[in-house]
Amino acid sequence: MVLASGWYGEAMGGRFVARRLDGLTDYQLLNGCLPEVQARDEGELWLLCDAQTRLAERVALAESVRRRP
Repeated sequence: MVLASGWYGEAMGGRFVARRLDGLTDYQLLNGCLPEVQARDEGELWLLCDAQTRLAERVALAESVRRRP
């Protein structure tokens, strides 16, 4: 199933599920990034994956800024 980069998706029992191909940091998980999303159709699933990808990128940036002395 074609999704946003970094995700693997499949249809499961009338729903669509996507899982990240790469792991998340503890900081990303703490701040709302999800390793898996579920949707009712492929369009919704693509949007959720895209939103989660963007969130993970921004949280990773916040994490890098947080580490600065």
